[in-house]
Amino acid sequence: MPVAKPVHDVVEKMNRAAVAERPPSMDGQAIGQVPSNGAVSMPGAEAHPAAVRPTPIIPASQRKYAPATHAFIGAYEQAGFGLRYGAWMFDFLITLIALMTFTFIVSAIGRRAVVDSNQDLFIVGGLTALLLIINFVVLAGLNGQSAGMRILGIQIARVDGKRFTMKGAMLRHLVGYPLSMLLFFLGFLWMLWDPRRQAWHDKLAGTIVVMSR
Repeated sequence: MPVAKPVHDVVEKMNRAAVAERPPSMDGQAIGQVPSNGAVSMPGAEAHPAAVRPTPIIPASQRKYAPATHAFIGAYEQAGFGLRYGAWMFDFLITLIALMTFTFIVSAIGRRAVVDSNQDLFIVGGLTALLLIINFVVLAGLNGQSAGMRILGIQIARVDGKRFTMKGAMLRHLVGYPLSMLLFFLGFLWMLWDPRRQAWHDKLAGTIVVMSR
């Protein structure tokens, strides 16, 4: 047909234009051609190093300066200020009642006021000190609880997970308590804003107070 040759010429020109506009081959291989190593070259492919994810910056307000309680004492729940204060008050009342009882017994036996005899004062003071040692050293060292702590169901635990001993109880109560009483009991109040709710005597002995199971 007369139109066959013009159509053929137009198609030929289009093929030549497409070949002229084709981008140069990569490593001597035509685009889309399978190279000798079996990898298929794709147009515009470039090698990029693996993306490195930057370390997120945690705002200072969200940082935790102490681990959660369960991170170092298992499944125990940390006791709050109210329970600890209540236990201390129970221990104080027990000591006060015992002191009054010792005073009454000694004065009744001696038939005189305790303050009139240095010997009687020494006896009452000695009995009271013995009670304090039994409560805060012996009982606390055996099971981590003074009498007041046992009443309210809280106990002393070491932050390293080891067993609380009488040696630790002596350090915590005989040395730490007088230290925490300085500056208007500031050492006791310290637990209100401390991240681990530790008072000064807790920091000295490496302890915290938790709910007993």
